[in-house]
Amino acid sequence: SIIERCGGLNRLLDGKSRVWIKINAIDCRPETYTSPEVLEAAIVVFKKHGISDIRVIENCTQGNFTRLVFAATDLGKVCRRQGVRPLFLDEGSVVNLTLPGLDEKARFPRIVAAELCGANRKVFFLNLPRMKTHSMTVVTLGVKNLLGLMDQRDRMHGHNHNLHGRLAALGKLFCPDFTIVDGIKAVYHGHYPPASVTERCLAPLGILVGGTEMIAVDAVAASILGYSVAEVPHLDLAVKSWKGSVDSIEVDGDLSVFKTKYPYTLLPDMPPDVRILKGRERCCPEGCRSNTEAVLQFLYLDHRGQGGFTILMGKGFDHDVLEEVTGPVLLAGKCAIEETGAYYRLKGLSRVYCSPACNDLASTVKALTRLMKVNPLKLVPLHPLHSLALLAIARLKGSKARVGL
Repeated sequence: SIIERCGGLNRLLDGKSRVWIKINAIDCRPETYTSPEVLEAAIVVFKKHGISDIRVIENCTQGNFTRLVFAATDLGKVCRRQGVRPLFLDEGSVVNLTLPGLDEKARFPRIVAAELCGANRKVFFLNLPRMKTHSMTVVTLGVKNLLGLMDQRDRMHGHNHNLHGRLAALGKLFCPDFTIVDGIKAVYHGHYPPASVTERCLAPLGILVGGTEMIAVDAVAASILGYSVAEVPHLDLAVKSWKGSVDSIEVDGDLSVFKTKYPYTLLPDMPPDVRILKGRERCCPEGCRSNTEAVLQFLYLDHRGQGGFTILMGKGFDHDVLEEVTGPVLLAGKCAIEETGAYYRLKGLSRVYCSPACNDLASTVKALTRLMKVNPLKLVPLHPLHSLALLAIARLKGSKARVGL
């Protein structure tokens, strides 16, 4: 229905016989990925049109590897049932691409650079994100979904207060032919709800938002979640260089029925015996803060993780406060390590864990599972031997995923 309202598949495909579908599959935890039924419906539409060369592509979040996510969710089942081959973007060679408007290069899969960059590509590119709020970027929709095209090793760099500019640059580098935001069940209180409290983080909206202009689709989807473009930093930046205007977006549907502003901050449930010290000068929610808190929360709520330690994040700490820290400590992020790492080593603390980069999620998972006494192999709904076998296959295939083991 959405595709027909936008001119029909014949016009959109414009003679292209290959389709790539970029889903959102950051993890195998419930409600963290594009709905399998939405993915399957999209595949069926293309197959009915005679398209047989369809690839489902993704590079999951740090601390994970994509082959595992597909194996542990119904996404893999959909691909097998429909005879579609997934393309695990953490496997294979990479090349450097310049981020438009930024004096910065980042690594991307060579196949992505060859197939999706440039105006004359031969592949029809469907962007199929899940509708979610996000504790770092307010919302995660079409533009944010493109971060999954970047090599995991380069996502950390600039994953701080500079993140919004990087996302806007990705919107220029990769321009999907069509974007559909899966709002069947929207996710709020961040993008990574703990499985044990998922019902507190879901809005059963039962909608899809689609169109040919990704920025317009994101603007409308953000408004459904209760946010204007001005309230979403990366969208605000992207709109400034967009050829269209937010005020001139044509919407086929009634937006007035969506009146709720869904919170993007995490639930307040945190382990009471973990002390979190945040630097007064800087503590970026886009960097060392939000994902550290998200991992801490789901290990506590879903896996009964233990506390009894301190987390330092950001920079600008009072010496008296640092002096009070006596037990195990996690230094989350470059700023905290540079300011306090040498001090705690000289102080002789026996258990000092470091997550060295901005949003170094793999190191954070590794440190927190040890501190909280949670077996990382039990974080996924597969037998540990199955997970390890999949990891071995992924490594043999060239996976560069940063796994939290």
